[in-house]
Amino acid sequence: MPRFDVVVTVLAGVMLALGSVRVAAQSAAPAEGGPRFEVASIKSGVSPEEMARAAAASGGGGGRISFPLFGVRPLPGGRLAGVTTLQSLILRAYGIQRYQMEGGPSWLTTDYFDIAAKAERDTATEAEINEMLKSLLAERFGLRVHVETRQVPVYTITVARADGRLGAGLKRTSLECEATLEERKRTGAAAPRPSGPPAQMTPTCGLVMMGMTARTSAATVTIGGRPISALVTQISSELGAPVADGTGLAGLFDVALEYESTQRMPGLPPPGLDPNSTDSLPVPLPAALQQQLGLKLEKGTGPLPITIVDAADHPSAN
Repeated sequence: MPRFDVVVTVLAGVMLALGSVRVAAQSAAPAEGGPRFEVASIKSGVSPEEMARAAAASGGGGGRISFPLFGVRPLPGGRLAGVTTLQSLILRAYGIQRYQMEGGPSWLTTDYFDIAAKAERDTATEAEINEMLKSLLAERFGLRVHVETRQVPVYTITVARADGRLGAGLKRTSLECEATLEERKRTGAAAPRPSGPPAQMTPTCGLVMMGMTARTSAATVTIGGRPISALVTQISSELGAPVADGTGLAGLFDVALEYESTQRMPGLPPPGLDPNSTDSLPVPLPAALQQQLGLKLEKGTGPLPITIVDAADHPSAN
């Protein structure tokens, strides 16, 4: 069976929009007569697993496979589009994370849907679009949810050393990158998407990039010119739990982090070292944070609203 080194590249703005930690209680259902899209289409979509199999069949040969960015996101003109699962649609509509959601049908995370919707007003805000998405999920998927507050694991990251010294993988962003970011903000230009797989462990100004090596379960995260909240988002995603920033670090930073991931990439075997591999094992996340970034990960418990999926069906015809 061929093995692949997989690199997933994500624009920082998109990742943070989908990944910021929100722990406030959410409305369990759209209001009667709430906002709705003017037009909406939902069709069966191609999953990352199907794309990986197609790439392997076409002669991937054990090299790198670049995946497109799966997920749904707002677009100019009051539009919403993407290829994603019902789980991801619920997360966006209700402004929650995966660890804030339970229940649902067996296909919640495996069946992909191609969605395209448009609001009546081109100036509809992201919050308004998410409210329309709630109505769409109720109407087309028959979605019903409720919210319960539970005690769950929560984490905090702090600076490990008393003198405040950081690790080699966590550095303040260069003045050149800061100037580039200000210029992009002024002109509205987006960070250029890399044309190929990113160079491992090399932060790129304005981007959050992630990669995973199937042979060793080594995950790499590089962040260029972003606040510490971007790193917190990545840690929270890996742990599947809320993470609070207790570092007190202000401003923009570059991050290069490698650790042993417990997550599984779509279309790849479960994490674990290939018995025939000569690669060394990466270190677990807590140790990697302290050794490479000079940060400490502390665990506790706290209350968190959990959205329970009571019912959902495959979408009705367009």
